[in-house]
Formats: sequence, structure tokens, C-alpha cells
Amino acid sequence: MELIVDVRCDKNEFLKILTDYENLTDYLPVQLKKIEILKKEDKFTTVEMVLVFKTIVRKEISQKIEIEEKSENEIKCKVLDGHAKNTIVVIHVNQIENKTNIKTEIDLKLSLKAKILSPIIKKEYKNIIRGIFMRMGLDAEKNAGVS
Repeated sequence: MELIVDVRCDKNEFLKILTDYENLTDYLPVQLKKIEILKKEDKFTTVEMVLVFKTIVRKEISQKIEIEEKSENEIKCKVLDGHAKNTIVVIHVNQIENKTNIKTEIDLKLSLKAKILSPIIKKEYKNIIRGIFMRMGLDAEKNAGVS
């Protein structure tokens, strides 16, 4: 699954926001209850996220994710546990003229129990990611204007 989003902001400002992991709750206030950095070494960061789903039954899911900053333009995330264990998300961020191009590749792995919800999960994933990146882009544009 792939998603491409263009935002009108500086790539470096966008990356500052994207890699400020503890403040990602600002961009998903309803779904992301808490994010905690468990370990940080060189280009690797392991975080634990508590996600909240409000469907028929309110459910909280805790998930560990390893984040690797592969280069100044690429971030790779691997889900270490839970229903999406071994899911890989690779985010490529490039400056193209006055826009930042964000290409996200998602190799979604779901447990047998969660596979039945795959079409819904994929649609929601794309909508949530697009919304987050657009809000980050607006904040990056504001931050660049302040500097």
C-alpha cells in the first residue's frame, strides 16, 4: 500500500515535527493516547504507543515500534508486537521546489484475527496518515515563518 502527500512547507521543518516522537499525540489527539520513548541509540528509537479505538467497544492497544532514521530523507518503522506485528512503514521525505513530497510505503501485516478488518484498516490508515501529514505541513509552514 502506498500513499503520496505533498505539503507546502520546508522539508527540514517537516522532519523536525515528524521526528519529535513524544509530541506526535498533538497530531492524533483522539487515537494516540500516549507515546513514550523506551530506548534511543544512534539512528534507532523504540517507542511504545497507546492507541485508543472508539468503535462499539472502547479498546486501548499498546504497541511497541522500532523507528530507524535510515537517512536524512527516509524513516523506517517496524511494529514489534500486537495485531500488526512485523508491519513495516517506510516514509520518504523530499523537497520538490516549494513543496515537501512525502511518500509512505506500508507493508501491512495483520494477525489472523485482524485480517477480516483489512479493507477498513487500510482505508483508515490512509486517511489518518494523510490528515497527520497535512497538519504537520501546516505547522512546519508556520514554524518556518516564525524563524
